[in-house]
Amino acid sequence: MTELDLELLEEALGGTPVSWRRLHAGGYTRSRTWRVQTRDGNLFVKEADDEGSLSMLRREALVYQSVRGPFLPSFVAFADVDVRAVLALEFVEGAHWPPPYPDDVAPLFYALELVAASDAPPELPTHQPRCSRWRRVAADPEPVLGLGLCSRIWLECSLDALIAAEARAVFEGDELVHNDVYSGNVGFTSRGAVLVDWGAAVRGSRSIDLAFALLSVRVEGGTAPAIEFPDEPSFAAALAGHLAVEALEPLPEWADSGSTLREDMAGDLVHALRWAAELLELGPVR
Repeated sequence: MTELDLELLEEALGGTPVSWRRLHAGGYTRSRTWRVQTRDGNLFVKEADDEGSLSMLRREALVYQSVRGPFLPSFVAFADVDVRAVLALEFVEGAHWPPPYPDDVAPLFYALELVAASDAPPELPTHQPRCSRWRRVAADPEPVLGLGLCSRIWLECSLDALIAAEARAVFEGDELVHNDVYSGNVGFTSRGAVLVDWGAAVRGSRSIDLAFALLSVRVEGGTAPAIEFPDEPSFAAALAGHLAVEALEPLPEWADSGSTLREDMAGDLVHALRWAAELLELGPVR
C-alpha cells in the first residue's frame, strides 16, 4: 500500500485531516511515514500493514502510551485493526537530526539517563540472552577477514580478549531501553534530545543504549562527553562482535533490494573495532 490509510487515521484522530504528505523514512524503518496537517497543527504519522512492521509499531505505540518524558514526542493517537495500524505523534518542529552531531552531544546522554529512570512498560519484551558473536567469528574467521577491516594476525591475537570482554557485558535488566540509538533516531531540540523509532524497545540494561550512543557519535565523527560507564570495554567488544556477524548476513526480507544496511554495518564495524581495541589495549587495528 502506497496511499495513506485515511479511514484508519480518521478513526484514530476522530476526524479528517486537512492534508498529508509522504515522508522519506530514511534509515531502516519498515513503516511508512507521513506529515499530516490537522486543524490543530502538524502530526507525524506512521503506518503498517504487514506482520513485521505491525508488531514493531504496536511496541512503539505501547511506549508512547505508557511513558512520559521530554525525550519522547507527545503521543496523539493509535488505531490497530486486523493487520493495519496507524500511530500519530507530535511533529517535532525545528529539530536538528544528525548527521552530523552537534558539538555538544551531552543532551543525548542526559536523555538516556531519563529513559533508564523511566518505568518500563511490563508488556515490553525482555532483552534475550546473547550467544557469543566473537566465538562464532573464531570458529570461522574467513568471512570477517574478507571484509578487509583487520589483518589475520591482529584478529588471531585479539580474539581471546574480545571473547572474554564480550562475556562480561550484561544486557539483561528491567530498565527501559530504546535499543536502536543511532544518529537518525535522535533529534536535538530546545527541550533537549528527543528519541524516535521505539519499535525495538525492550526491558534490559541501560548500558545497551549508552553503548549504541557512544558508537554512533564515534561513527559520525562527534566527540562524546566524559560519562561514567564502567562496562564500556565489554559493551564495545560486544557491539563489535554483533556488527562483525550481522554485516555479513543476507538482507532481511523487508529491506529494499538497494538497501545499504549491511554496508553501513560494515562501516560501523570499523569504528567499533577501533573503540574496542583502544579500551582493551589490543593495539591499532591493522
